[in-house]
Amino acid sequence: MIAPLRLAIAIVIFLAAVGVALRGGPRALRALAVLAIVLAPIRGGLLELGDELALGHPGLTVNALVPALVAALAIGVFVEKRPRLGDLPRPLVIGWGLIALAVLLSFPARAVGLKVYGVGIAQYLVYPTFALAIWPLLEPGDGRRLSRLIVGLGALVAVTVLLQAIGIGGFIQAASAQVDGLAANRYAGITGSYLHTSAFLGCATVLTLGELTGLESIAKRLGGTVLLAAIMTGVVLTFSRSGVVISIIGIGLLFAFAIAGKRVRFAAMVVPAIAVAVAAGAIGGVSPGAAGERVSSGFNPTHDAGNKLRTESFGKGVDAYREGSLAQKAIGQGAAATGNAQEVVDEGGPKLTVESYYLKLLVETGLVGLLLVGGYLVWIAFLFARQAWRPPNVWAASVAAAGLGLSLYNAIYPALETQILALTWWLLLVLFLWSRAGWESTSRGSEQPSVTVPAERPPALAR
Repeated sequence: MIAPLRLAIAIVIFLAAVGVALRGGPRALRALAVLAIVLAPIRGGLLELGDELALGHPGLTVNALVPALVAALAIGVFVEKRPRLGDLPRPLVIGWGLIALAVLLSFPARAVGLKVYGVGIAQYLVYPTFALAIWPLLEPGDGRRLSRLIVGLGALVAVTVLLQAIGIGGFIQAASAQVDGLAANRYAGITGSYLHTSAFLGCATVLTLGELTGLESIAKRLGGTVLLAAIMTGVVLTFSRSGVVISIIGIGLLFAFAIAGKRVRFAAMVVPAIAVAVAAGAIGGVSPGAAGERVSSGFNPTHDAGNKLRTESFGKGVDAYREGSLAQKAIGQGAAATGNAQEVVDEGGPKLTVESYYLKLLVETGLVGLLLVGGYLVWIAFLFARQAWRPPNVWAASVAAAGLGLSLYNAIYPALETQILALTWWLLLVLFLWSRAGWESTSRGSEQPSVTVPAERPPALAR
């Protein structure tokens, strides 16, 4: 299928979503938001479905689905809610503005075509826009509902990882699980990427941890342990370090700072879940020794093949920055100058992959963009860390810990370039800000509100 026709499909979807947003009211807007969240993790399955429907190369259509929904959602929220700038959380507004400014400044010195630059704009701005768009739609209790939606999607992704590991993978994006030089196969599940799956499931693991201490009955605790074990098994079967490290960060922070008086109950659910995940991983071909060596090798920059490739990628990114003109060093070579945007729009330009979001910022938006956007990301990571250290409740601690773990991952992987991880990071930021606003306040280790939540939001949040 030719590119204009594939793009036309995305335009039709956008127009249909706009119609729903403008005519369906708040419930339709909330449904569009949920649909956008659900579609991001199943991208690999959608690509496989596109191939089955003989759409040719469906990458452009599939990658445009969520941005089209987000654009329609933003239009609908603006028309329906008419939010004022002062009604929106300042960190979200600041982030959107800094990112937009960095992308705009990169245009004059860009070294990429307009199509690639357009894809880059989407990469940078779709999910900050989504975060701003859903804020006026939130109601008391929605923070927990959104975090549980992420947990549910994590369970779905983990199940597809398990299915792929046992040989049932026809609905999953075609990708070999075998990687030369590794001690085990790597299973991606329905996301189509074991790297994306691992980091996403790591965040889902931490959010699941935040739910465990609030479970009172033995049946609920058993169910929570089974759910946690399933998600952790998915992490193990990706044979990727990111999800394991994010999970470890979450377990450590919650155990140290968030569950005083509940540590025995917490351990009674977490330890069996870890044991089941390790055992299931061994059955799937990831032995405990190989898994442990895989994680520890991440801290060895010279004797790990993956780290060597990552170091080479760092070097290529630094060389690309050095080879740029003076203007490009200052304001960048243009949005999407790195990554796979050329493949998405069928342009044959050279592909430069950098294994760090901060290095991506340096090449694409220059020193100015790195200071603006990189500084913003460091600030948000600090806010996550501070809340994880002194959380108002266990749920808020799990949100902050997951956000911190994914923020740290940006240092060695361009996480915010990928749809599923960018969506997750901005959702975690929304949940963090929502918890700070006091609309999900719970006592430590309890699911019951520690404050009286009014039936409606105050005017500053309701507009």
